[in-house]
Order: sequence, then C-alpha cells, then structure tokens
Amino acid sequence: MSNVKVETIVDGYNCSCSQGFNGSNCQVDNRPCQSNTCWNNGTCNQTSDTTFKCLCKPERIGIHCEIQIDYCQNVTCLNNGVCKPLLGDYKCECLSKSYSGKYCGIVSQTLVVHQSVSTSFGYLCYLMIGCICLFFILMDILKYCFGIDPTKDQLKRIQRRRRRGRMKNIKPPPQIRKFIYIN
Repeated sequence: MSNVKVETIVDGYNCSCSQGFNGSNCQVDNRPCQSNTCWNNGTCNQTSDTTFKCLCKPERIGIHCEIQIDYCQNVTCLNNGVCKPLLGDYKCECLSKSYSGKYCGIVSQTLVVHQSVSTSFGYLCYLMIGCICLFFILMDILKYCFGIDPTKDQLKRIQRRRRRGRMKNIKPPPQIRKFIYIN
C-alpha cells in the first residue's frame, strides 16, 4: 500500500495511515470519493475530509448523477409528434410527413391545398343542397299560395302519353266466330 508508513516495533509493527485511511493495516478507505461514488461517468470532487460533490455529465443530475434529465418533460410536440430525448436536448419526431419543424407545427403545402380543396367541396355541397331545398320551397309557394302549378302542363302530357301507351297495348278481347253454312 502506497498510503502507509510502517514502523517496526518489538511486538510487531505499527502503521501510520495517510489521510482518509484507517485500520490496523490501513485497509479501510474513508475518503468520500470512491471509484463508484459518482455514477454514469460523473467526476467526484472532494470538498472536505468527509464531503464530496459529483460533477455530472450534461444529461444527468443528482447527488451521485443517478437521475437522467428528461428534456421532454415540459415539451409538447404538436400534431401527434413524439418527443425523443437527445444528449442535452430533445427532438420532436413528426409521425406524418405533412408536418415538420422543431415542434411539428409547420404544415406542409400539400396538406394546406388538400384542406382548402376539401373545405371548398364541403361549401359547394351545402350550396347545392340549399339551392335544391329553395327550389322545392319556391315550387310549393307558387302552387299553394298563388295557385300556379308550373308542372301541371308537363304532368298532363305525361299522363296522356301513358294512356295512349295503354290503349295501344290493350288488345280487343278475342271474338268467337261461329260459321253458318248456307246452301
């Protein structure tokens, strides 16, 4: 042991231990900084005979550097993005190619166009349904309030055609003929 001064005496020997060591052979290491004092590649600095301070790597905290810093703890990734911790930082992984940026908040031009076209078609459908409903309401107002039936003539023509078609298809009933012979 390099931290020991050995004195030979009559009854044996006496060890004078260096600071931080004790025991009959100076085998007990009482130094605050041991090989396993600071974890995860932290560096131990002895601040006094009995105290120490660990200098942790950037991603670790705690007395012994035992806690990994969660850089994603207070980060919200937008549009279903997933936060991934990096060495001393974080990154939002955007699950869709329609979004990008640090927080997945930048919308791609393709998605903007798709949303605009979809919205336009939706408004167009509402407009068409409104026009059709307005047409039927107008027809009912003309017929029941003013007595004007714009479809009356067309309806009569259709009924006449149907009657003519039935008349052509109606065959006269079969006639029974009796032959009489005259001499």
